[in-house]
Amino acid sequence: MLKIARFFLQNRAFSWFLLVLILGGGLFSYVKMGKLEDAPFTIKQAVVLTSYPGASPEEVREQVTDVLEESIQSLGELYYLKSDNRAGLSKITVYVKKEIRADAMQQLWDKLRRKVNDVQNKLPIGAGPSIVNDDFGDVLGVFYGLSSESHSYRDLEDQAQQIKKEILKVKDVAKVELSGIQNRTIEVNVDPTLLTQRGVSVAAIAQAFEKQNKIVDAGAIETEESRLRVDATGSFTSLEEIENLTVVSHHGDYFRLGEIAKITESYVHPARSFMFVDQRPTIGIAISTVADGNVVNMAAGVKQRMDELQKEMPTGFSLTTIYDQGHESAVANEGFVMNLIISVLTVIAVLLFFIGFKNGILIGSGLIFSIFGTLIYMMANGIALQRMSLAAIIIAMGMLVDNAIVVYDLALINMQRGMRKRVAILRAVSSTALPLLAATLIAVLTFMPVYLSPHITGELLSSLFIVIAVSLLLSWILAISQNVFFIQEFVRRPRPDELSGELYQGKIYDGFRRLLAFTVQKKYTVVVAMIGLLLLSAWGFRFIPNVFMPQLNKQYFTIDLRLPEGVRIEETEQKMTEIAHFLQQHEDVVHVSSFIGQTPPRFYLANSSYGPQPNYAQCLVEAKDPEKARALQIGLQEKLATMFPGIFIKVNRFELNSIPEALIEARFCGEDPAVLDSLTQRAIEIMRKNPKVLYARNEWSNMAMKVRAEYDPYKAGRLNIGKADMMQAVKAIQDGVAVGVYREENKQVPVLLCSERPQEMNVEQLGDLPIWNGMNTAPLAQVSGPISLDWEYPLVRTYDRKLSMAAQCDVKPGYTMKEAYDEVREEIEQIHLPKGYSFFWDSQIKDQKEAMEALTKYFPLAILLLAMILIALFRNFKQPVIIFLILPLSLIGVVFGLLVSGFDFGFFCMAGWLGLLGMIIKNVIVLLDEMNTQRKNGVDAYQAIIESTVSRVRPVLMAAITTILGMIPLLFDVVFGGMAATIVFGLSFATLLTLFVTPALYAIFYRVKKIEM
Repeated sequence: MLKIARFFLQNRAFSWFLLVLILGGGLFSYVKMGKLEDAPFTIKQAVVLTSYPGASPEEVREQVTDVLEESIQSLGELYYLKSDNRAGLSKITVYVKKEIRADAMQQLWDKLRRKVNDVQNKLPIGAGPSIVNDDFGDVLGVFYGLSSESHSYRDLEDQAQQIKKEILKVKDVAKVELSGIQNRTIEVNVDPTLLTQRGVSVAAIAQAFEKQNKIVDAGAIETEESRLRVDATGSFTSLEEIENLTVVSHHGDYFRLGEIAKITESYVHPARSFMFVDQRPTIGIAISTVADGNVVNMAAGVKQRMDELQKEMPTGFSLTTIYDQGHESAVANEGFVMNLIISVLTVIAVLLFFIGFKNGILIGSGLIFSIFGTLIYMMANGIALQRMSLAAIIIAMGMLVDNAIVVYDLALINMQRGMRKRVAILRAVSSTALPLLAATLIAVLTFMPVYLSPHITGELLSSLFIVIAVSLLLSWILAISQNVFFIQEFVRRPRPDELSGELYQGKIYDGFRRLLAFTVQKKYTVVVAMIGLLLLSAWGFRFIPNVFMPQLNKQYFTIDLRLPEGVRIEETEQKMTEIAHFLQQHEDVVHVSSFIGQTPPRFYLANSSYGPQPNYAQCLVEAKDPEKARALQIGLQEKLATMFPGIFIKVNRFELNSIPEALIEARFCGEDPAVLDSLTQRAIEIMRKNPKVLYARNEWSNMAMKVRAEYDPYKAGRLNIGKADMMQAVKAIQDGVAVGVYREENKQVPVLLCSERPQEMNVEQLGDLPIWNGMNTAPLAQVSGPISLDWEYPLVRTYDRKLSMAAQCDVKPGYTMKEAYDEVREEIEQIHLPKGYSFFWDSQIKDQKEAMEALTKYFPLAILLLAMILIALFRNFKQPVIIFLILPLSLIGVVFGLLVSGFDFGFFCMAGWLGLLGMIIKNVIVLLDEMNTQRKNGVDAYQAIIESTVSRVRPVLMAAITTILGMIPLLFDVVFGGMAATIVFGLSFATLLTLFVTPALYAIFYRVKKIEM
């Protein structure tokens, strides 16, 4: 270490060159490095979708989902499986183990694909193929809407495709995804009676399409010198050509399709989803950035091109910015950079106050070099400027000058004692470098459990640990290099007449000595008082709301809408339109974007994904600013519930983690849906009795009606009508039966055979539905058994291949999830479970428990490493024990601070407390090291306690005040306010612990009895 200091002192040119290089490299890195709104993390989920047309939810579960899950379960990295089974559709969500990092995910998804593909031949006929969506977690953070009230969905899609082609050319654009597209169809509308008279069947029409529209290799004709490819044209290129298609009846007669059917262009019915912006039909254009791209620059390039395209588009089209991650990132970064600048100036101002203008500037310069060096490292290792990395710099701010303060202060003292400048500098480095290195390593180690956490929070906060570790280690290196070089270059050695005979003298120092002596005299009283305060703070902690992840300060919020299962998507659209209309009446609302049937593309990392569900809708509300957004939300939950009674409506603010389907879920698993329903209903009744609970409900929702018409082979056989004929005839009435494909450029548009749709339908009329096969026609009642209405669960869910049903609820505004959970937990857990049934808490309860377990998993390792460093440094056990006894006392200041400031206690407060521990240990190490040094020099134990503490009071106060004031800007940040309060109040109290409780404990452990007042 002395070699490093001596090298910088002896090589002026190199030292200046290196420092200029750091400044230039830091500025270059800031300009060029990636900028994001939030730290990226990997969503460790994939979705496997498999269609099975015509199957009931239970049949889908047994014949499709269970087969796929059996194969997927052999994945060693699998955590658990959840499935949603609806009529004709299996949706399996694959959750992998939390400790798997991003770089291993793609290989894992490839293994998942192989597992799914291996069992495709075991699926029933008509099911599949399965689609593995491993892009589930991709963020398409720049989101536009293309709207029009005067153009058709086809025109919207064509225009959106043109925009997509242009946007893909913009620098750093990775992919463009379109949503809200209405899939086109060609409808062949027929009269069943007419087809029966002509002897034309569905199979005959399908066969005609197959013959003419199939692409077949016609080979080639060879001449003496050439080979000429034969291009056999004839595929459909217009509706007129479809009308001229020749269809052969059972009798051998030929008909033009246009003679027996009406050909029209339409859209798939029922629609999968709709999208509206300000109640205008819209197609979403979501854009993602390349992995190493700058989202701010990419978004700016996209906006510029969008503005150009807007001018070129035909009249009637409009482009609306729904969400711009680039703008949000720029705003977030600008805010944090401003906080960073304020923090730097604050730290330097504190230094100026304590040690004068020149000395303050010189020490403060080390802060700048540390930050710029950290920026260079971040750019080189692909760490973007985002909420977490910038917060890490601010958290480390006060600690970055600690090392320089200690070395600088001791060097000045040595010169005051008459040492020559270089000797004074090297003596200061030799006596402090090792303790400071140990203290710095310990400060880094306190954040290690966060970084190693095998949970999404570990990945989210990984940049926090890395940036703090790099910046603190750099600050130590600079303290014994750049710092000592600046002392040599700019600090004048005092003249003999300026030397002080006695250091640390004056009224302030004398008063501090008397107070310190009193503390040492009453050492047992001090310790008992601290224990009492610690117990009092433990009791007071009960009054601090516990919110695991903080909400964000955004001008956006979302509203979820769920209607009863079984409703048409058009009904959901109608309700959402009414909500959107109501919201748009408010002057503070800028845009209302509605998504019916499923959630939009993941434009924000923590967005949840739901659907396809015809009874679900979500709207994204953009207010003028975050304050207006918060004001809009006040009372909105209650107001909407009053306007739309009996409908599930939930108002959500943006959070750092995904908003779950329900905050609290009591999950039951077993084999019998009736038993599960009984258990779930009892839990729901318990939830409903609690005044803090909102919308207690069953996750399977309600049972819905279905029509039961059992095919009668005897009655239908006499008419030569098969089961397929019956099902196709019924399907043709509403949805249409696929009979061919119409190719248009790069698209394949399905051709659907549709029969006349009745205006209204009731149970009595079901028996009159015409069933036909091209030769015979008969009412449904004549080919089936009794027609009746029955009930079924439209949604059947499983958890790890077992039927699973959960009682869900949310929490009323003004209460926290923990409050509601604590009040319903005991009674729900006492519900008697039949043999073979299990219960556990799911959703955020489970996620928070896992996060805390992951955080504490490596805490013992950090403690062990910390103890090893302390024992190696002090070469005894007493002083490490003193340090460990000091640490819990820091909670006194933390609890007091959170109660006074009103912040909730959550994950970030925990991370702030870990950082606080590092700061405390660092100060106590330097104090104890000074005590040991004085005792080695023959100073009496009591005198060593007093004088060591007095000599450390200025650097300790400087380090504490610079950190505290540097954190002040973060107190006003919604996300990091709780963390800042934890550090500000915790460190304020911890400074008193360092200066008074540490000497008292030292006196107790070393039985110091001499007292001088």
